[in-house]
Amino acid sequence: MKMSKLLVILTSSVLFWKHTTGEDYVECLIATNRDNIDSELGYIDGISGNVLTIPEKLTEQLQSIQVRCKKNSQTFTNKIRLLSEIDEDLIDAKSGNTQKNYITVTCASGVLSPPILTTQTSWCSTGCPLLPTDPSTNWKVVYPFPLLSTQETAAPVLQNSELAVSVTCRPGSAPANGKSSAVTTKCTDSGYNPNLGELISCVPGCTDLPKSGNVSASPPAGTTSGAAPYNIGDIVVLSCAQSGYQVSTTDQITCLSTQRWNDARIPLCVPAVTGSSATRAAVMTSLLVLVVSLW
Repeated sequence: MKMSKLLVILTSSVLFWKHTTGEDYVECLIATNRDNIDSELGYIDGISGNVLTIPEKLTEQLQSIQVRCKKNSQTFTNKIRLLSEIDEDLIDAKSGNTQKNYITVTCASGVLSPPILTTQTSWCSTGCPLLPTDPSTNWKVVYPFPLLSTQETAAPVLQNSELAVSVTCRPGSAPANGKSSAVTTKCTDSGYNPNLGELISCVPGCTDLPKSGNVSASPPAGTTSGAAPYNIGDIVVLSCAQSGYQVSTTDQITCLSTQRWNDARIPLCVPAVTGSSATRAAVMTSLLVLVVSLW
């Protein structure tokens, strides 16, 4: 009888130990400072997309929630963004017409990772995330200096109804045919306006030729919606329709693998030069110097 009781006690102790230590311990308690959490943060419901109240605990191994600021006018502070386990690019990443602007928190063996819900007491501030500049957008983004903040408790981009952020295609990409073309946006109460879906769409390829005057290009720039005007490897012949005129630059250019033209000079139609090659070269050089100075 005594052995039976002892066996039950030992068995119960082992079960309790397995549940509360090591990989079998799956329950992750979330910070007891509920007032701050409930006022600033919520998590995105995977089905409805609604922002719900952060639960008191996660109860399953590798259970995750996507934590975000409750107010659309807010984003994570610089202090949160700079924590070692935070991937800033995922906060800033484009998602449809807006940005992800959330952090995925996972329960692993009783520990929340990243530990923002257990080690921090403030998370959000009024403002916007940085605009994404990864290969999914190919954007070159320039912020007016007063819009940016490095203060720990501030958002990286401050709201401002006057100052706009410049968004263009970075070198090696081109505006897509038939797509959105806004090249400025402002950080507002509802996020960026125009939203990310309305900003310029940039794709790999070469831009339309920076030609001037009566220069014609063969083949002409493509018009396929969503594609660049010219693709890598395209060879374009430049010419002047007017008799007695010639192109001021090379008459054949190529869209390189770097997604740039092999000759970046602006071609013009200039009077054709006759005479020796040396004379022609000297005249063409003079014309190019004149064009550059006027430009």
